[in-house]
Amino acid sequence: MNRVRIAVIGCGYWGRKVVRETLEISRATGQIELHSVVESFPRSLAQCQTEFGPGIDYHSDYHDIASDPSVSGVHICTPNGTHFDIASRFLRQGKHVLVEKPLTLKTEEAYELVRLARENDCVLCVGHIHRFNNGVSELRRVLAEGQIGDPHYVELRWTALMNPQLQREVITDLAPHPFDICNYVVNAWPDKVSCKGRGYRTKLNEEVAFITAEHKGGLLAHIELSWLDPNKRREVTIVGSDGVAHLDCSGQKLFLEKNSGKRELPVSPSNTLASEIIHFTDCIRSKQDSTPFSNHSDGILGARVVSLLEASRESMYQERTIQVQLPILPEIPVR
Repeated sequence: MNRVRIAVIGCGYWGRKVVRETLEISRATGQIELHSVVESFPRSLAQCQTEFGPGIDYHSDYHDIASDPSVSGVHICTPNGTHFDIASRFLRQGKHVLVEKPLTLKTEEAYELVRLARENDCVLCVGHIHRFNNGVSELRRVLAEGQIGDPHYVELRWTALMNPQLQREVITDLAPHPFDICNYVVNAWPDKVSCKGRGYRTKLNEEVAFITAEHKGGLLAHIELSWLDPNKRREVTIVGSDGVAHLDCSGQKLFLEKNSGKRELPVSPSNTLASEIIHFTDCIRSKQDSTPFSNHSDGILGARVVSLLEASRESMYQERTIQVQLPILPEIPVR
C-alpha cells in the first residue's frame, strides 16, 4: 500500500502534537509518512528540529512545498487568520487539506474553500476533533435511541483559566467545538443565535461569552465559554423528557440520570487526534483509488460552524438575536 505523505504546516503547541501523532501512526501502521514540517518562526522551527531530529524535511515557507508532487496532503495548524490563504493555496495545487478549527474567520472564505476543494477534486477536512470522541459518539447513540426521551435543552461548558489574550478572543477560539458537538449529537443546526460577551482583564478581546442557540422544534442550546474560570471543563449536558445525560468530553465519561438513579455508561476512550489524522488519510486514499468514502469532518461542517461564530459575534455587537444563514453551495461538476 502506498504511503500517504503529509506535511504539517505550523509547529506551535498544537502543531507539535500533530507531528508527534503523525510520526507514531507512521511507526505503528506504515500507511502514512510525515513528508515535511513548515514553521515560519525561527525559534519554533529550531525547537522542532531539536525535538524531532533529522529525517524530516524542514521549511520556513509553505510556498516551498505547495507544488511538490510528492506531497499528498497538508495538515494546517497555523494561527486562525492564516487558514484561508494557506488552505486555498494548497487546494488550488490539487493537494488534500486538513485545517484545524475554525476553518476560516469569515463565512464567505469558508465556503470558498469548500468550492475550491470540489473544483479541484480534493479532500477538505476540518479539525472538529470531537467527531472522533467515543464519548460524544456514545452520547449521540443514547439520544438517537430515545434513552432520555425527547431532548428539551443542551448545556455546553467550555472553560479554563488562560492568560490575557491580545491576538484572539474566546468565541472564535472555544465555541467551534460546542457548536459542532451539538450539531453532531442532535443532528440539527440552530436557526437563531444570541450572545453576550465581555473582556475583563483586557478590553481588546472577549474572555467570557454566553451563547443561546435556538433550533426548530423548540430545542435550546446554551454555551458557556470562559478563559477566567480556574476549572477546566469540557462538558455536555442534555436534559430530556425521561432523563439527563452528562458527558465529560475530556475524560470521555458518560452518565445517565433517570428516576431509577444515576449510572455510568461504558465508554472506551479514543485517541481523538490519531483518529482524526487516520480518517484524513483514509479519505485521501479512497479519493485516490476512486472509491466511495464518507468524510466525517468535511468542509461544509466547518463552514457552517464559521457561520455560527460570525452570527454569535454579530449578536454580541448588535445586542440582538441573529437569524442564522447557512448558505447552500451550488452544484459544481466534479472532474
